[in-house]
Amino acid sequence: MAMLLDGPPSTIEDLTVRDSDLLAVSATEGIDLSAKLQLASTDIGNTIDSMLMSVLPSGLAARQRFPSLRHIAVTPQLKLWHTFATLRMVYQDLYYSRLNDRYQAKMKMYREEESRYLDDLRTVGFGVVFDPLPQALAPNIVLVQSTDAGGTVYVAVSYVNQKGEEGLASVPVEADIPAGNSATVNLTALGDTATGWNLYAGVSPDALSLQNPEPLDALAVFTLAPDTLGTGPAPGSGQCANLLYPFPRRILRG
Repeated sequence: MAMLLDGPPSTIEDLTVRDSDLLAVSATEGIDLSAKLQLASTDIGNTIDSMLMSVLPSGLAARQRFPSLRHIAVTPQLKLWHTFATLRMVYQDLYYSRLNDRYQAKMKMYREEESRYLDDLRTVGFGVVFDPLPQALAPNIVLVQSTDAGGTVYVAVSYVNQKGEEGLASVPVEADIPAGNSATVNLTALGDTATGWNLYAGVSPDALSLQNPEPLDALAVFTLAPDTLGTGPAPGSGQCANLLYPFPRRILRG
C-alpha cells in the first residue's frame, strides 16, 4: 500500500471507471482533474488529521506512540472515499458555476457515495503503519567509462526500514547510456526511518526488476549496464498496514 502522504490515492483512470462521461465533461468545461485529485487528497488528509486529533491521548509519551497522518496507509476503503470525494468536488464546482441540474444530480449522488465509503472506512478501520516510509526520491545517476555496449535503461529506488518493510518506489528515471559506458546509481536522500534501499531497473519503465539481492547501505553506489541487468521481482505497492484502526462515530449525550 502507498502511504496517504505519498500523493493522491486515486488516479484519473479510477475516476473514469466510475464516471464514463468525466473526460468529455472535463475537456468541455476546462476542469483540471489532476488538480482535483490533489485537492481532494489534501481535504481528506485534513479530515483524518482532525479525527486523530479529536481522540489524541493525554501525556507526551502516549501522544508520541499515537498514529499521525504520516502513519496512514491507502486501503481500498480510503481509495474509494478519495475517488468519490474527487468526483463530488468536480460536479460541485460545475454546478455552482453553471447551475446545471444534471451537474447537481451527480454532485448529490457522489456526495452520498463519498459519505458511504467514509462510513465503511470508519467501520473497517484506517490502515496504520508503525514505521512508515515515504515514496523514495529519484536516484542520482552518473555515467562512467566501461566496456559495456550501452543503451537505454529505466531506474527506480525504494526505501527499506529495519524491519525489512519496503516503501513505494520512486518514479522511474530514464538513463541513456552511450556505448563504452555504464551508469552508477546512488541515493539523493534517505527517508527518515529508512535503513537501506533497493534498486529496480529495466529496459522499459513498466518492466523493472530488483537488481540487488539484499537491501543496499545508505551510502552504497550500484553500477548498472543495460546488457547485464538482473531479473528479480518487480517493485511492490508499498507497505502493508500493521493494524486497522476503527473510528466509530461518537455520540455525545447531554
